[in-house]
Amino acid sequence: MINTRQKIIWKILRPLVIVFLYFKFGYTFKVAKNLPENYIILSNHNTDFDPLFVGASFKNSIGFVASEHISRWKHAFKFLNFIFLVITRSKGTNAASTVKEMLRALRGGDSICMFAEGARSPNGITMPILPSTGKVVKSARCALVTYKITGGYFASPMWSEGGTRRGRVHGEVVNIYSADDIAKMTTQEINDIINADLHEDAYETQHKSPSKYTGKQLAVKMESVLFYCPHCESIDTLTSRKDTVTCSNCGCSFKFTKYGMIEGLKQTTFKELFLWLKDKVEFDAKNNASYSANNADIQTVHNHKETLLSTGELYLDREVMRCGDVVINIEDIEDFAMHGKYAIVLSTKDAYYEILLKDGTSGFKFFMLFQAYKYGCINKFNF
Repeated sequence: MINTRQKIIWKILRPLVIVFLYFKFGYTFKVAKNLPENYIILSNHNTDFDPLFVGASFKNSIGFVASEHISRWKHAFKFLNFIFLVITRSKGTNAASTVKEMLRALRGGDSICMFAEGARSPNGITMPILPSTGKVVKSARCALVTYKITGGYFASPMWSEGGTRRGRVHGEVVNIYSADDIAKMTTQEINDIINADLHEDAYETQHKSPSKYTGKQLAVKMESVLFYCPHCESIDTLTSRKDTVTCSNCGCSFKFTKYGMIEGLKQTTFKELFLWLKDKVEFDAKNNASYSANNADIQTVHNHKETLLSTGELYLDREVMRCGDVVINIEDIEDFAMHGKYAIVLSTKDAYYEILLKDGTSGFKFFMLFQAYKYGCINKFNF
């Protein structure tokens, strides 16, 4: 439950956060009006600053659902929990305990914000929401507020590192659905309105109204997602510096511009590159390919505590994922996700694992190949 201290801190910090977001990103927003007594907020997700973007629009304090790994930040998590209500969710699991905690807070009169995609979009297109979202909203028996952030993808691409970019970023409420409205809808109808309200294609918006996003490290760490060279199709050979990505195998290079466009390839957007990458990985899966990384740790996480199991090569093929001495059958993996660029989380019936890549190799390649093997296609994204 949101306590009195957190409500007071919200009132004090919100004006300061608004000023910070304006100078850092050029962020603009509309204040949420005509709100019901309490509600669940669902927003799209593109940056680590999204909770601040959303919070700027709401005068009264709200709680947030966040990835479980932040609870292992020790002092930082204690500070966050001191000023906000934070409900953690373990990526790569069914998150039943998270849902129970959310419903308890909502039914107690609090308002909670959740990022319905479960992860940041790699290509600028809002990802499909988790299928269970509509059921959670209906079970909450309160109002639903949908909130959309535009421009966040170019301000801080999911793959980026080395600073954010200042440009046009805006947030506002899309729709407010009363508790009575939600009660009349089926779970699928709720999912449909959420997907429709939150849908954003960053490149469509940029083409309609181009805006600069200025920064010093525009292309840095693009290779954390784009692990194949688009020119020679070699794997793990790309490196980035400032606005340029270069392949060590064929020598080709291309740039990521202040407008978020690609120069030097036949693909002119990262959205096009990501679609090409999807086709490449699905082709690999059809041909029984395997991906590997030289150095990784695998650990279990239980009650927010980590236990190291093994260190060594990370390997994934159609049958197994192996890290050091630990072997997990693909068919036993119930869910598979990422947080950050180099951390993989997955769950089986008996355990929750976290794999940390230590050599800078893309973790995203394992995420994509797993989907292609487990589901027959890469289905976690919109293209």
